[in-house]
Amino acid sequence: MNWIHGGRFVRRKRPIILATITAIVLALSGCSGSGNTTSTGETKTGGDSEVKSEKSYEVSLFYPGTPQKDVAKVEAEINKYIEPKIGATLKINAIDWGQWDNKLNLMISSGEKSDIIFTAAWQNYTVNVAKGAFLPLNDLLEEDGQDIIKNLDPAFLEGSKVDGKNYGVPTNKELAATRGVLVRKDLLEKYNLDISNVKKWADLEPLLKTIKENEPSVTPFYMSNSTGNGLLDNLDWDYLGDASVPGVIRKIGSDTTVLNEVETPEFKEAAALARKWYEAGYINSDSATSTVFPKDQAKAGKVFMWTDGMKPGKDKEEESYVGFPLTQIELTEPTITTGDASGAMLALSRTSENPAKAMEVINLLHSDPYVNNLLNFGIEGEHYVKKEGSENIISLPEGTDPNNRTYNPGAQWQLGNQFLNYLWDNEDPEKWEKFKDFNARGVKSPALGFTFNSQSVKNEIAAVNNVNKQFKPALTSGAVNPDEMIPKYAEKLKAAGIDKIIAEKQKQLDAFLANN
Repeated sequence: MNWIHGGRFVRRKRPIILATITAIVLALSGCSGSGNTTSTGETKTGGDSEVKSEKSYEVSLFYPGTPQKDVAKVEAEINKYIEPKIGATLKINAIDWGQWDNKLNLMISSGEKSDIIFTAAWQNYTVNVAKGAFLPLNDLLEEDGQDIIKNLDPAFLEGSKVDGKNYGVPTNKELAATRGVLVRKDLLEKYNLDISNVKKWADLEPLLKTIKENEPSVTPFYMSNSTGNGLLDNLDWDYLGDASVPGVIRKIGSDTTVLNEVETPEFKEAAALARKWYEAGYINSDSATSTVFPKDQAKAGKVFMWTDGMKPGKDKEEESYVGFPLTQIELTEPTITTGDASGAMLALSRTSENPAKAMEVINLLHSDPYVNNLLNFGIEGEHYVKKEGSENIISLPEGTDPNNRTYNPGAQWQLGNQFLNYLWDNEDPEKWEKFKDFNARGVKSPALGFTFNSQSVKNEIAAVNNVNKQFKPALTSGAVNPDEMIPKYAEKLKAAGIDKIIAEKQKQLDAFLANN
């Protein structure tokens, strides 16, 4: 029997012979516990008697991404494999990036039944924890997530805790983080553009100018409101556990003073650069309102460059989606923050009717190569083929190209254990070893391990986020004059209570540092 007690999930074990009695009681009462179960048809032996297994539970997975044409086929293959193993099936729900925030907020506020939900430090993680949207996972990890604990660097689980509790299972991927741009390599070569001297964001300007003057159908630098804060995403801030909550410190160095980023020189400089590029026509005119993901626009051949988080082989990873040769330019030093540890996670919804089964599914995504690669790449022979003589190098089937693929989520970084992922034939065979080296090079933030508890200022955070929606997209994309808008923005933030949030963050951070 499973229940929630005192805010903690408790799982009570029972002898298997009681399953028969439970099944009879449920049948007599006409109660199945959930309207989305199917019979496994599996039998188990308990002592001298043969016991019919309980009905399987449908685990729903929600994540931001492009819905795929062949998702039902992939679900069927996954379920054929996992239902006999764990008595559960999987329902995959990809929600377009432009609709994700609204869908997630609606699910939480309405109490809609859901099981596994993607979350991240930059996706209101601690805010949603404070709302009670996610279940604490510590007991579930111990009981049904042993492979997760075994395979995951302890820094991931430690760095993503809120008040000592885990509310999300981090993706096993790069731990360090850096920012930069992905660039169309064919256009670099066409115009003999040299990137060897590009060291900072302003150094990209000559490249953008060349594309603007010679490729009228291509946006030199594409920005989208669906991907965050434009150039301001690239500042070396540690948001102390959740990028949706104001108050930052600098990642590099020893200063732990919590700042209002809007009032910093770095913010003003980045906003001024975005404005300059916008007025020059390097940035798309709808950058403040567009909900088109940059790589989807790039797939159509309409983008030269866009900003993203970097890691070893990021360019080759995205090539397989975009369909154009890419190269990456890293523009910040690799760093490790609490937000990086929680940069991509799978949480369990408080509305889940069987959290144990949901955790078993996540455990498979972290431990079973077959399940992981089915979800991420589809069906062998139909959505990809293996290179002859190789078990983990794949390519597109004959006649398939990036524009006619029927299953290509491109969400490996969200779903489980990337170290189990197949590699496309254009990727570096040493990619996963380079991930380990990249993590080792990461500079640790002075606040690593600290996560802000936003419960006491959740009303102020809601008010501040409403102000952010009003000002930040236009400012960060260069659509408005920062000299005029930043003072108005700062004034509205103060009226919404930002100083109270920052004071509380500083208080909690100081206490954390004193104890560590």
